[in-house]
Amino acid sequence: MGAIVRKRKTVESQIRSLSGGFAALRKPGAWLYLVVAAGAGMRIFLLLASEGTLDVEIWQAHAKTLMEVGVVDYYRGGRFTFNHPPPMGLTASALLSLSESSGLGFPFLLRLPFALLDAVTALLLFRCLSLAKHRGLRNARYALASLFWLSPLAAIFSAYHGNSDSAVAFFLVAATLCLARGNPVWAGAVLGLSLWVKIPGLIALPVLLLSIPEWRDRFRFCLAMGGVAFLGYFPWLIQDGAAVIRSVFLYKGLVIQTTVGTPIWGLQVFYPDPAELSPSAFDLFRRFRAGYYQWNSVIALGPVVAYALLRDRSRSVETVLAGLAGSYLILYGLTNFWAFQYLAWSLPFWAILGFRIASFAHILTFLYIYGLYAWLCGSPLLLGEWDFIGKSNWPATLLTLRDLNVLFFFTAALYLLAGASSEAWKRWRGR
Repeated sequence: MGAIVRKRKTVESQIRSLSGGFAALRKPGAWLYLVVAAGAGMRIFLLLASEGTLDVEIWQAHAKTLMEVGVVDYYRGGRFTFNHPPPMGLTASALLSLSESSGLGFPFLLRLPFALLDAVTALLLFRCLSLAKHRGLRNARYALASLFWLSPLAAIFSAYHGNSDSAVAFFLVAATLCLARGNPVWAGAVLGLSLWVKIPGLIALPVLLLSIPEWRDRFRFCLAMGGVAFLGYFPWLIQDGAAVIRSVFLYKGLVIQTTVGTPIWGLQVFYPDPAELSPSAFDLFRRFRAGYYQWNSVIALGPVVAYALLRDRSRSVETVLAGLAGSYLILYGLTNFWAFQYLAWSLPFWAILGFRIASFAHILTFLYIYGLYAWLCGSPLLLGEWDFIGKSNWPATLLTLRDLNVLFFFTAALYLLAGASSEAWKRWRGR
């Protein structure tokens, strides 16, 4: 038994340091070409052979409505809640027009840009890690960039799911690279441009801003971000600014459940059954649940800001990437307003948090997301209809995987916050 444990530790150590049989991963070779081909093959297959999730149909409805009534009127109300930035809405409308004129399917055209963007994200991640101060991360830059490109989850979210969330990771890696190269203006412009596609890049703002040492550069960063973002919203803000701000920037997300009330995420999965509570306990629970939902944005985002303020603020690129990963993991662990594809926001950065936390995050989320999607489709290749509405009674295995994921991210959030608090305490004592 002891020999098995020692062998396992030796293998784990070799993976961490890319030594022994893993040393070949430090440099490009035949393995890299196979990874590139496999990652491309996954995405091409999903683009051509699958139709995606319900989000594809919703985006098609968005695009059709936008063509009929325009952006501002759709923000004021429609068949679906439209909470996306105006440029992304116009892009969807253009893709629908292209689909109708070319004969190419809208699901294919909607997902193609984000599948291609994954390749750029992997390349930018490689560039970032090439600038890392930690020698081990520099040695692992080929392996870590390849890990993201080969990730089935990354391929599912970009080439299958049918939403714009994969773009968030691209913009954050690009902004980090700009900061690492000493250009806060370009970093701010990139983050501002991300707001043309999806809003959650703002969650990274505390970490990115605090990684800039000079106040002057922070001001330039914010000015560039605000200026670029404003250009993407100005034509619609002057028509009905309240509708745009309410729909895009004040959108809290949804507590998504199946038609029989099964929640897909959040600490609510561990709530007691109200039917089993006494009247007094039920009243207390009801008030707690209402307050938790009402203040969930503060409960989730407050610790994200605290984490950025408390953690080590060394200016290395790996510290920034780890801060981004930690910020989103904390959000995942504390929010009840969540959707499957939100994991794509931070997926490329998980490995920077360390071997064990990254391993648990990748394995648990893959088992849950892929297992659920395959069950909903009735196909291990995700070829059938993604029947979230029809298949509302989830099997016990999927419910267990959901609970393990929620518990892991909640525990990871507490761990990261405790670690950041410990770092702050040591710095304070050191002064």
